[in-house]
Amino acid sequence: MVDAHCHLQDLETFDISELKYVICAGASVDSSKKAIEIASSHQNVFATVGIHPESNDDFNKLRNLVKFPKVVAIGECGLDSDNPRECELLQKHLDLAKEFDLPIVIHNRNQDKNILKILGNYPKVMLHCFTSNEEFMKECVNRGWYISFGGILTFKKSHALREVAKQIPDNLLLIETDSPYLSPEPFRGKINQPKNVKIVAQMLANIRNTSIDQIEETTDKNCKRLFNI
Repeated sequence: MVDAHCHLQDLETFDISELKYVICAGASVDSSKKAIEIASSHQNVFATVGIHPESNDDFNKLRNLVKFPKVVAIGECGLDSDNPRECELLQKHLDLAKEFDLPIVIHNRNQDKNILKILGNYPKVMLHCFTSNEEFMKECVNRGWYISFGGILTFKKSHALREVAKQIPDNLLLIETDSPYLSPEPFRGKINQPKNVKIVAQMLANIRNTSIDQIEETTDKNCKRLFNI
């Protein structure tokens, strides 16, 4: 099984022994460096490098990290608002992803239209911790973007999101924890761990009327394909 997006550098301890692939996401220059360090010392961990829209880090420092071994994507990056500074920062990430022919990992807080506008038809996109509606999902699927679900999918009030999750094509489906954040039920409010991705997988299996083994096989394959690992 895979955890396609987490922040191991924000955990005091973690157990990833049961996971095939773990994608450790950077959200600042410092956390990107730490993601690379963790990936270099764990065979099943790979790193992404990026600057979260809430960070004020110098983007130019990111370029030096892209060529490190086991860096498989740019991000996490994205939009919390339509602030021009955030839009410009996302564009810089996209340009870097294009330059190195890497996937881009997107954080999206109610900015569906601007995400579509800025990313255009760039094919290598992962929408991390997807929470948007069916209309946006269908447009993302049309562009061949990967859609990743985390613990929010298990929340009691996430009925609409579960309806969206039913419709994702198998070849674009991913699972994640975003640990140590957004723990799934029944651990909501506690520190999240990568192993909790199994809870997300089981929820997806229930929603899609399939087995957890099938979800595991599908998402393992998709993670390997997207991140070229």
